[in-house]
Amino acid sequence: VGEFVRSDVLAGCDYWVPDPGFIVEFDESQHFTRLRKLALSVYEDETRLGFSAKRWMQLCEDHDAHDKVRPYRDEQRAWYDTLRDLVPLINGLRPTVRLYARDRVWCSLDPKNGAHRTLFSDLIHERRSLSTGTTAKGGSHTARILRVGMVFPRTTQPAPGGVPPSGDGAQQPRVPTAAEFAGEAVDFVLFPEAYVSASDHERSEALSKLASDLSAPLLVGAIDSAVDSTARAWQVLLRFDPDGSVSRVYIKHSTADAVAFGLPEWEPTVMLPTFELGGVTAGATICHDHYLGLFQRYLKTQGALLWVNPSFDNVSDVKWSSILRLRAVENGFFSLCTLHCDVERRKTHPFAFAPDGTELSARKVGDSVVRPLSECIEAESTYVIDLDMSASGKPLDWTKIPCAKTPKRPRKGDPARPVHLEMRDGRPSAIGDMKRNAADSGFQIETAHGPVYVGVVRSERILDAAACFRVLDHAKRISCTPIIWNHWERLPADSARVATLMMGRVVECCAPIVVSDGGGIHELVELANKVKIPVRRLVESSRVVIVDVGYAWGLDGAFKMVTQSLPAGVRGIALDRYRRLEETTPNAGRTGR
Repeated sequence: VGEFVRSDVLAGCDYWVPDPGFIVEFDESQHFTRLRKLALSVYEDETRLGFSAKRWMQLCEDHDAHDKVRPYRDEQRAWYDTLRDLVPLINGLRPTVRLYARDRVWCSLDPKNGAHRTLFSDLIHERRSLSTGTTAKGGSHTARILRVGMVFPRTTQPAPGGVPPSGDGAQQPRVPTAAEFAGEAVDFVLFPEAYVSASDHERSEALSKLASDLSAPLLVGAIDSAVDSTARAWQVLLRFDPDGSVSRVYIKHSTADAVAFGLPEWEPTVMLPTFELGGVTAGATICHDHYLGLFQRYLKTQGALLWVNPSFDNVSDVKWSSILRLRAVENGFFSLCTLHCDVERRKTHPFAFAPDGTELSARKVGDSVVRPLSECIEAESTYVIDLDMSASGKPLDWTKIPCAKTPKRPRKGDPARPVHLEMRDGRPSAIGDMKRNAADSGFQIETAHGPVYVGVVRSERILDAAACFRVLDHAKRISCTPIIWNHWERLPADSARVATLMMGRVVECCAPIVVSDGGGIHELVELANKVKIPVRRLVESSRVVIVDVGYAWGLDGAFKMVTQSLPAGVRGIALDRYRRLEETTPNAGRTGR
């Protein structure tokens, strides 16, 4: 013992905050050892700490540091850290706050900058709040501001059929440097789909250096031919960590030369993983995968409070914003998407939505001007966005959903394939012959254009992607064209707010949606053309509505992009694998007033 305890006095702490009285420790990588993890693992559950013991143990796993010069130093450091954690509590002081050296570019914080002082103060208060055990629902972190950089580069490479270009020279971007972040302390940086080739060692090294310089992970869309032995071009999401490690966190499931559904090892736990970004549980998909709502629903059941979906280049604003907003609201998490900008085409911009459906705002790095992301259209920029993670997982307040920007409008000409629906005795019904199913959750109609199935999804169940998927699935099984009818006892807010989310649901399901309550029919949202542009139709009567099923493709249309690149024998397997996600626990906590 005498050789181990070399001093009667513990060395001074890193920082002392006299009012209200607590220690701040700055932990570099050498603090994260197996012995430190062992010590943390035996702390009592009720021990009040100013940091996340769970995260610190994970960092110990990640770093597994060793002092090769002084064989006793790992034990000594773990013991000293334990004393600094526990002795203040014995003496009636506040819990020791710990900061991870690689969480931020700490030296970039200017004590003379009021915003930087506020950010640091909020971070300290966040760490101290861990001692109360308060965590956000669905995750293992406290409420905090997560700062994200979204790279918005230029491209001149087209994406025929929505498939990003591949091959030598297809994508040779200029990788940003840390200096271009103007000292911004970001928690992670998101790059577009197919930003770089995974085999491009020069740019990969530049990305690793950027992650190290920023002390923040990068999520980078890449083209990877090493997923299997076929040398096909797979679209993947790579993670570059500050410690130099690079990992593949996601493989795209749609509109690519090869898609993940075709892999023999497909399992949701493998192909739809969650991971940590700045202490927040996150999940990812890529581009058109955002149409597959069971993916994001599954990620939510795994604790995701943040979802990223990088895309390739210019997109239809009404489709992308509708889907990304819907995903945020129905799952109670933040949704982010950045992409390349082809300056020769229509303008585009990055996207981000809060769990209440609000479009978020951002600013260019080094700039103080904040504007809605729909106005952030300058290519070759990096935009910084702050996510207030306290908003994740809250019950939904429908009155805060933005009203649909698309006004109701009549059709030009007669509907191609009209179906007449009506409210009869306060119930969704049809004009003409109809057959209700035993569960009274829908009905079948014989029309001049073939059989139609109307699936009734009641109230806020419309926010469960699986409930809508079941309507499409049932319609397909009985060879009917689908219509979804969302019926409430009383609408939770102005129908224009409900319609905002139905714009995304129509695009996803390729099926018209009728919205009603006891007062009658209020909204009809349907596709206006073959490229799936959603439109709100003018409802002339609260009792009767004419639905055009000319662009109601249902499950086949919603799943078409996935099956395009799959061999015929694999298409059924892909759909079965997707359908399995219905069995996961439905979303919870998204009901509201």
